[in-house]
Order: sequence, then C-alpha cells, then structure tokens
Amino acid sequence: MALLLAAVVDWWVRRPRVGAEGAVWIHGWCRRIVKVVGVEWRVVGELPTCGAVVSNHLSYLDVLLYSAVRPFVMVAKSEVRGWPLFGWLTSRAGTVYVTRGGGPSTYPAVNAAMAEAYRSGLPVLFFPEGTTTDGAEVLPFRRGLFHSVLNEGVPLRVAALRYSLEDASGSVEEDVCWWGDALLAPHLWRLLGLRDVRAEICFGGEVAARRDRFVLSERAREAVGELYAGSEVAGEVELVEAF
Repeated sequence: MALLLAAVVDWWVRRPRVGAEGAVWIHGWCRRIVKVVGVEWRVVGELPTCGAVVSNHLSYLDVLLYSAVRPFVMVAKSEVRGWPLFGWLTSRAGTVYVTRGGGPSTYPAVNAAMAEAYRSGLPVLFFPEGTTTDGAEVLPFRRGLFHSVLNEGVPLRVAALRYSLEDASGSVEEDVCWWGDALLAPHLWRLLGLRDVRAEICFGGEVAARRDRFVLSERAREAVGELYAGSEVAGEVELVEAF
C-alpha cells in the first residue's frame, strides 16, 4: 500500500502522459512492488515488442508480473477501474477496460480502444479465458477481443505464466492463484505470509492460423496450453532495462 501511495505521488510529480508513456512509468513501479511482495521470477523466450499477446490467467499477480517484465498496454475487466488506487494507476497506463458479457453493443468502442492501443507501439496483453483459475487447465478462450487482432492485422504471440511454491505451509492453487469466490484482502494477507513464491513467464511464437476469430482463438489456446504444460521454448532471457 505504501508503494501504491508513493506511485500516486510520483505520478503527480512526473505527470507521464496516459498511454504508452504511462505504461513505461508503471513498469518501474511494478518491478518494485513484485520485489516487495517477495515473488522471484524469470522469463523464458523472446520478449514481444508489438502486436497482441495472450496468456492464461491465475491471479491478480499476473498483471504486476507481466508489467514488471516490460511495458505492456493491458486489457482488464471494467471492474478493475473502480478498485482503490490500483484502478487509478492502471488507467494511467492506458489500460483498455472491457465489460464482461457486454454484448455486441460494446464491440465498436472496444475495437476502437484496442486499435488505439496497438498504435501505441507497445504490445497489448489480454487474458482471453475471461477469469482467473486455479491452474488445473487453460479454459476455453472468449473470442471477442480476437476481432481486433484480425481487424488491425497485428501479429499475435502467446505466453504462459505458472507459479511454484517451496513453502509447505501453503499451496499454489489456494494461496497464490486467486479464483472463484476468494476475497481479495484475506487472500493477499496469506500470500504476503508465504516464502519462496516463484513465477515463470514463458513467451512462445506467433499464431499463424488466422482464417477467422474462431480458428485464431482455438489455435492460441492450444499454444498457450502447450507452453503452460512446459513445452520447450527458447532459453532464459536476461532482462535489461531499456524502456
């Protein structure tokens, strides 16, 4: 909480522009927050530089970790915008907010926001499962946001995030993954009490099958599932602060 408050003060001092500049700014703060939370992380594969990236979704930690790796424009459910401090900070980074179950009436606004995000020059990350899980499987992908990938003709890369835990007093499924009807505050309190939480982010290749959003989403899900299961990808990346 102290870091989040410090980030707000820092924003008022620096006044980065909302969007790509804000995403670069919040990247540095996410690195600090992940370090304080005590999560060790490593990256495998080639970092994306543009276009769209899709990933599985396990926890509120996912957004912090991806933003710590490099600046992304994020896509989040509309409820996040109303979260204290965190919602305000994500909006500074140009986050695209999507109303779950909003129906066709929301598509034009979302597609326009996604097109603007792609033009930012940063990769755009979204979680097409539409919810967090306990990591037992990669859920079927919702197809809505894949419209924007095809409409804008941007490349689509896949990624997978997995957690491990050496602390025998907790479990990845219940104390690191945040899913179902688990309340945020008690879960966060348990997480902060754990030791040796580790995360691995694997970046895979580009999805080539793009006949329509049905094919694109299904092929993307298959590729994310293979990464999550531990398929071979390129070696570990040495991160260099170049943003």
